[in-house]
Amino acid sequence: MLRPLLRSLFLGACTLPSLAQATCPDAPTAIRDIEANSFYTDAHHSLIDKALEKQYHDNIAPLEDFLRQVAAMADQRLEKQDLDAGRCALAWLDSWAAGGAMQGRMINGRGDTQAQYERKWMLAGLSVAYLKVRDLATPDQARRIAPWMQDIADQSLALFDSPKHKRNNHYYWVGLAVMGTAVATDSKPHLDKARSVFDKALGDVDDDGTLPMEMDRAGMALHYHNFALAPLVVMAELARLRGEDWYARRDGRLQKLLARVEGGIADPAWFQQRTGVKQKLPSDAAQCWVVLLGKPAPGKSKNCAYNHFGGSVRLLAAGPLKRD
Repeated sequence: MLRPLLRSLFLGACTLPSLAQATCPDAPTAIRDIEANSFYTDAHHSLIDKALEKQYHDNIAPLEDFLRQVAAMADQRLEKQDLDAGRCALAWLDSWAAGGAMQGRMINGRGDTQAQYERKWMLAGLSVAYLKVRDLATPDQARRIAPWMQDIADQSLALFDSPKHKRNNHYYWVGLAVMGTAVATDSKPHLDKARSVFDKALGDVDDDGTLPMEMDRAGMALHYHNFALAPLVVMAELARLRGEDWYARRDGRLQKLLARVEGGIADPAWFQQRTGVKQKLPSDAAQCWVVLLGKPAPGKSKNCAYNHFGGSVRLLAAGPLKRD
């Protein structure tokens, strides 16, 4: 089990100076096995056990820190035209690809599948970060990184082949991981798979703009509606890079979900009335998808950075996903 001491050592080793003035630090050793546990205690998955939550964060910290560092380097390349930072991000991705990162054992606590969930969130963020720097990749780097990401995408998607795994927001995040991989590695098979996930998600949206499985989250219903919508918006934006309008799919059904979530964030009363429970609002960072639609960043964040979106959403919107 990865403990807080290891986390502190990892953070110290991975502090990233300006790469214009320093060589690229060595990537941390590839983490093959993922250990993670759920921290909800009720049937609605809405109540959190603080001790289990701490255990969860301690375990996944090195993974999250790797993603944060890679995303920061990719963003530095975009914001400061720092080619060294971009090449360093690629060196780190290449190191983990060569080391078979996240392709070992998935160690789950409490009989859940949290480790697999962490892997797909990691891939979602890393694939989008890769999109920001892939034009700098050497042929050898691209040959190692692409199949590594594609294999993890396939493993993540395969989890939901079992009927015992609900195709709720987790499935939509797998869709983003597969879509990010498809676009960043130019994989048509993965684009087709991502499109299938997206259409399944649209089919889940009721006429009132809600998702039944997320409505069952009691006081977290609004929070998880936003969390389910976020990857779908990013997927639709990535689809534009392939000349496809996914907002128009299923007669524009994504707009129903989008309107319901935005309305709920502005005034949670509707969700509270429907669930009978006071609602937890999504964090500012988790709302950063709005920047991709040309709307102001929520809160006071300049870059609107979110790990699972591959770093700065502002730079993503102004760079690879810039609208004409």
